[in-house]
Amino acid sequence: MSPKRPDAKLRLAEAFVRLVETMPAERITVNMIAEQAGKHRKTFYYHFGDKEQLVVWLFRYDLACGLLDKFPEDLLVWETGSPESTLAAFPFYARKIEDSGRIYNAPFFAALSYSLERRRTYYRRMFSTRGPGTLDFYLHQLFFPVIREDILFLIDRGVDEQAPLVRQAVRERLTGNAGVDFLAEFYTGAFLSRFVERLNYTSARRTARDILPFENVVHDSLAALIRQEVEKAAREIGGMPGEIAKPQAEGGFPCASPA
Repeated sequence: MSPKRPDAKLRLAEAFVRLVETMPAERITVNMIAEQAGKHRKTFYYHFGDKEQLVVWLFRYDLACGLLDKFPEDLLVWETGSPESTLAAFPFYARKIEDSGRIYNAPFFAALSYSLERRRTYYRRMFSTRGPGTLDFYLHQLFFPVIREDILFLIDRGVDEQAPLVRQAVRERLTGNAGVDFLAEFYTGAFLSRFVERLNYTSARRTARDILPFENVVHDSLAALIRQEVEKAAREIGGMPGEIAKPQAEGGFPCASPA
């Protein structure tokens, strides 16, 4: 099931896409978008506050169409802000948790990849600029919270497998500082960078089937890292005499490079 087709918004957005494919986005004016769409300038502002809002809306619409077609509703994630938001009807993430507790999100990343590839030239050009106000910046802000939730789920899953007496101390050691945020930022940036790289340099349209058994690399590598640190913390805390050790000042995940 795809979201209800918003004809006027989509017409304006697709006019912008056509213009971006012929000139730099920063040179495109609202008047040019309205003229390309066969609409009045006032119509643009009725639907969008500015070009940045249009860019975000189109990405969310494209992604939501793919997610609603491929996933049952109980796996989809929507924003939790105002229900009156123009984006409230658009899911932006899907989380599949297997009976084993494994987060299997290869299908989500395939859907995200497809939504970018279907407007390959447009998205390649939109990702050529970075920083506040860009699509790249927006996507980092959008996906960081859900990747962080996945990390906390994996930590809780690992902690629950440890002896009851050490669980609280292990959880505090792994979540008591900025380590979780660092890990979420790192993995969010890593998967987004990979998709941008594909848009720019990779012509092959590989599917999840083509890269088995590594298609779930984002969440499987996260799970392996977290399992390693949970078990290490449990051994260290469980082996200490007397009361359970307090979280170390530098606790959390060890980093080979500055965060």
